[in-house]
Amino acid sequence: MRTEVAGDEATSLDLLLDKVYRHSGRDFREYKRSTVTRRLERRLQATGTKTYLNYMQFLDAHPEEYHKLADALTIKVSAFFRNLYAFEQVARLVLPELVSHKRNRGQRSLRFWSTACARGEEPYSIAILLTDFLGDGQLGFDISVYATDISQQALSKARAGIYSAKDVDNLPPSILEGYFTRCDQGYMVRADLRQMLRFSYFDLASPGKPPFANLDCIFCCNVLIYLQTQLQERVLEMLYNSLATPGYLVLGEVETPTNNLLGKLECLDTKAKIYKRVA
Repeated sequence: MRTEVAGDEATSLDLLLDKVYRHSGRDFREYKRSTVTRRLERRLQATGTKTYLNYMQFLDAHPEEYHKLADALTIKVSAFFRNLYAFEQVARLVLPELVSHKRNRGQRSLRFWSTACARGEEPYSIAILLTDFLGDGQLGFDISVYATDISQQALSKARAGIYSAKDVDNLPPSILEGYFTRCDQGYMVRADLRQMLRFSYFDLASPGKPPFANLDCIFCCNVLIYLQTQLQERVLEMLYNSLATPGYLVLGEVETPTNNLLGKLECLDTKAKIYKRVA
């Protein structure tokens, strides 16, 4: 089945997304329509409905479908060290400068945020990166890696920190043996790493106050590409305001800050998309 979004159907899609926001609090109204329609089509097929109006009627009769729809519209693709080059450049360009800055000022906190953590691969990768970089010096720091997502199902899996052999097959043996332990389901992230992470629900599309402030580094990778321009601008402004000065922002490979932020950010690596707040 092919879902068209022209004319009346586009209006119906607007009504549907408004309805989802009112009844579930999940706001997909400013996601790119190509992403929404492609993923929404799967729910129409699963429920046997043919139009968006039919689907709205189905939602009225089956309110549990709101959760299934939100889960379908949520982007959950992730992997450990998904963009290896970006992580390598964070270790080379960000961490030495950041740690030196903290030590020179007698500060002990390191605060990172993974904004769309999915099943937890990204924030655990950040925790591994920090632990590997600091070595014995880790004892001198209070490390917090905040990890948020809009999928409660994904957050539940992330908190458990358990991954199959397939999930970790891209990791080198030194990382797998050093930071994971074998378990019945596969591999579990080491307990001391799990203690660094703080998982919580947060919707980047929500207009409310950002959940964190004075962050040293924010990872917002492969999220903006699914959002319309106006929402991209709001999200980036919120992330910028959540950073300390200096603070660092890591975006996805094909993502860039909006023009109004470029003058406030120094680009440390154009390929890794690492930016530093300088104002």
